[in-house]
Amino acid sequence: MLCRVAEDLYWMSRYVERGIAVSRLIDVTKHLELDAGTEDFWAPLVGAIDLESDDVRFFLTSDTMNPDSLVSCARQARILARGIRESMSSEMWEELNTLHVALATPATSRQMRNEAGSFARAVRGRLESFQGLAGSTLARDEEWQFIQLGTYLERADGVSRLLNRQAHLLTRPVGGDPTGPDTVRWLAVLRTCGSAEAYARYYSLRVEPARLLEFRLLNPIFPQSVRFSLAAACDALDAIAGLRVAAGNDPGPAVRTLGRARAQVELTAIDEVFDRGLEPFLTNIQELIAQASDELSATYLRDQPAPGRLVGVARAAMLMAAQQQQQ
Repeated sequence: MLCRVAEDLYWMSRYVERGIAVSRLIDVTKHLELDAGTEDFWAPLVGAIDLESDDVRFFLTSDTMNPDSLVSCARQARILARGIRESMSSEMWEELNTLHVALATPATSRQMRNEAGSFARAVRGRLESFQGLAGSTLARDEEWQFIQLGTYLERADGVSRLLNRQAHLLTRPVGGDPTGPDTVRWLAVLRTCGSAEAYARYYSLRVEPARLLEFRLLNPIFPQSVRFSLAAACDALDAIAGLRVAAGNDPGPAVRTLGRARAQVELTAIDEVFDRGLEPFLTNIQELIAQASDELSATYLRDQPAPGRLVGVARAAMLMAAQQQQQ
């Protein structure tokens, strides 16, 4: 498969997944604002950027200068899909193209300004339909694996970043009322990945911050958890790398880097996460994902020569010699 096609499939699926995550965030935060009083729940979502609540909603929903806004993600996914229509089903293309046409209508522009929550749900429905059509209409070949890789790598990265941004919602003192404002905030963290019902079935207990974080970080069977997403991304990359190895080429360092990220969540318990610190743990996962993304881009999407094992061995020998001189 051409590197250009692989790259467009990979980034198209990342933008679709990113758009779904942003749409859930907008919808849930809008409801949280109505349910939990006068606290500003919007500003923490954009980190150090100093914006008012209305500006944050615009920034996340329809700001075309923000490449991660909902509208930008939908449009960028459609741009990439247009160049690789032969690699997807006609139903998949029609779903993205219909969404692109709808975003350009005056009625949609008014909805973006006045009804951010309902607009986000409408866009998410189209993007989730696109993902569903990919799962039901594509052969499980190399192109499918690049779509899977992009989807789950984006999901793992997005969930880890969002948990960092939503950590303030989990540090409220626990009250005696199970339906009080603390629980409303904790449920909002679950609903940003559509996991409130799955959490309730898995634990059969009321929401608690430690269990919530365990569910979204370390659950091995829930598809919106970081652990599940990294495992699925590793499986997709292993399938792609296997084809490269069969052709006599080095699989590249991304396989090892992504494997280290997977091991971080598979071999860690939730109490150990808190021993290390939640923010450092999540930041380390994000750094490994970013490194793996750069490495797989160089190896599979740009076809740049990899350093190879001999270079790594030579560098290790140099490091050993330098350490011995310091002793």
